[in-house]
Amino acid sequence: MGVADVAARYLPEQGGIELQRDQPAKVHAWHSHAVHETLVVLDGSMVLEYVAAEGNERTITSGEVGSGARIELPAHTIHQSTAGEDGCIYFIIPEGGKAAVTTTYSDPMKATVEA
Repeated sequence: MGVADVAARYLPEQGGIELQRDQPAKVHAWHSHAVHETLVVLDGSMVLEYVAAEGNERTITSGEVGSGARIELPAHTIHQSTAGEDGCIYFIIPEGGKAAVTTTYSDPMKATVEA
């Protein structure tokens, strides 16, 4: 199955998705998006970190994901990723097929996020 066949499974009725290639150790520093995003890892791996909040408590959760992984990032989830040693190729599928407004954070533990 080629990339076009895989992409067709995720394309919305109207709009687009992004095919991303990250070189080894590429970091997408702490940020969030205004819409829900789905990531689908096609090849390689990444370490994904996100801020989990419960009441006034915040923790950073981290995990490595590889080929075949599907990650759901609800709107306004503060997260960052680092590509694995072989890099990472993945789809970014924004809700509604439109590029999302991105907000960056220097300190994710102190960030305030609009829901």
